[in-house]
Amino acid sequence: MINGSASLKVHPWRNNFAIMARFNSDYHESGIAMLVEFSQGKLIATEFEVQIRLNMANVVLQAAAEDISLRLEPPMIIANGGGVRWSIKLDNTNQLDALQALLGIDYL
Repeated sequence: MINGSASLKVHPWRNNFAIMARFNSDYHESGIAMLVEFSQGKLIATEFEVQIRLNMANVVLQAAAEDISLRLEPPMIIANGGGVRWSIKLDNTNQLDALQALLGIDYL
């Protein structure tokens, strides 16, 4: 589970840069507020946007925060709005709770 003093260092992706972020602080080099790895890939989020980077075929799902809904059982992120429509199941509710706290939205 993510706590207020957690620090992240993400290994470089394609463009040879590292993303560094620290939760609940004024220090954000990249603007990334949260990064959670799960079985299908990585969940990357700010208070404005959510990205899912899937391990398979370098697929990236992206949606604005206002288009995101969260479902507890099963733990799912649902994007629907503005021409975006996708959903993905997370591994556990702790991952979903972290995103819910960042975005400040209620569960379905």
